[in-house]
Amino acid sequence: MVAQESESGSSMKAFIRVVKDIALMLTRIVMGVVMVAHGWHRWQNEGVSAEAALLESLGLPNPGLIIWLVIGFEVIGGILLIFGLATPLVGLGLMVLNITIIVLVRSEHFYAHDDGWEYNAVMAVVGLMLLAHGSGRAGLDNLFIQPRDDEPEQEEQEETATMIAEHPTP
Repeated sequence: MVAQESESGSSMKAFIRVVKDIALMLTRIVMGVVMVAHGWHRWQNEGVSAEAALLESLGLPNPGLIIWLVIGFEVIGGILLIFGLATPLVGLGLMVLNITIIVLVRSEHFYAHDDGWEYNAVMAVVGLMLLAHGSGRAGLDNLFIQPRDDEPEQEEQEETATMIAEHPTP
């Protein structure tokens, strides 16, 4: 009976881990596509000069440079997210960018249709989540970054093997 409980607990942990990896992968891909689309839109549809004029009206220095950095971050960062590369770093950038937009541009209204900050708040929180959790096992970050301490994969496998050896099922 104890072996069955530990096996079901182990199965549940494995299931949750797979769900987490799928959720992180989908979040990365969708967020990456959204970032690329927004960067492309700023560049091709809105135009760099219109975006720079907005930043200049806010009194920001070097608005042309800032908007090119934002466009570059959105396009390159979005592509990196799609593949799961540099995910925590892109998450941090996404969070900082959107908090900055909220503070400097959109703090007067809540709803996005009123030029408010709700959309940017969601983007900032997604950035925080990607910073905290990384790309998941389906991202290419795993080729370059060691597994985190909060996900000791080898230890879990050893514990599961030990439990099964100690409590064989009849």
